[in-house]
Parts: sequence; structure tokens; C-alpha cells
Amino acid sequence: MISRRVLLAALAASACARREPEVPALSTFLAALPLEVAGTVPLEPRRLHGRVVLITFIATWCFPCLAELAVLGRLDRDFGAKGFSNVLVGMDLDGRKVLEPFAQGYQLAWPLVVSDERLRAGDTPFGRIRELPSRVLFGRDGQVVVGYSGVGAYEDLAKVVLAEVEKR
Repeated sequence: MISRRVLLAALAASACARREPEVPALSTFLAALPLEVAGTVPLEPRRLHGRVVLITFIATWCFPCLAELAVLGRLDRDFGAKGFSNVLVGMDLDGRKVLEPFAQGYQLAWPLVVSDERLRAGDTPFGRIRELPSRVLFGRDGQVVVGYSGVGAYEDLAKVVLAEVEKR
């Protein structure tokens, strides 16, 4: 798991910046996402306001991403009623063509945003997504809590999510 300070340092290094970049709020991040969604769950940014939101970048061909779906489902079951939400961003080059059957086949209960060329090229508030799965957790205040990549253990992520959903 990567702390906010480490995330900021990585962003600065990847951007070759001399000053520490500003980490965007959830509203800024959501506004930068494409509008197209695969599956039946729409992305409604207004409904995410005041919630703890985990944005996860995935691809249908990525085995660790598929394994991560079980962790995301468990987080949703355990913390959804307490103010937690998942949002997936599908990074597949074939976009809706592969993400639509994927969303239906896995019966995804969360929005699955279809990335576009701009997003895949790294034109995001967080720069290029270099590893899948990658996640960014936003607190109720809309600020980044933690970001990390690779497969995460449920127990580790649940501790961070629990601390955030209990904040009032």
C-alpha cells in the first residue's frame, strides 16, 4: 500500500516536476473520466459525494484484475451500507466491445467506465496508469487517502476503508 506522501513523490518523479504536484479531489478525478460506461450501472458522480470511493483500473485480460473482483465484492458487501462505493475503469484497447460482455458476465454491481485513448495515453489527473490493477481510495471529504497497484489483500484494504467509513 502506498501512502499519500509516496504517491505524491511518484507523481512528481514521473512528471519530472520540481514542485510537488497537487493531488486532485474526487470531483476533479471523476470529471476527467470518459462518460461511456459498460454494463448496467451508471456512473453518477453526485451520488458519490460524501462517500468513500475506491477507483480501480482494470483490464479483462489481466488475471490479477479478475482476482481483485472478489476483494472488491467483499468490500462492497462489508462497507457499502456504511458509505463505501467501487468504481472500475476498464483500460482495454477494444473498449466497449470487450467490457460490455465482461460487465454482464461478471454481473458487476458497480460502474465500469470505458477508458478512451486520452486516458490510456496518460492524460489523467494521476498521469499514466502503468500497472494493473491500480487503485486510488478517496475519503468522504473527496481527498486521496491512499493509492497503490498490484493485487491487494482484503484485510489490508478493509482496514483503510473501515477507518474512512467510520469518519464523520
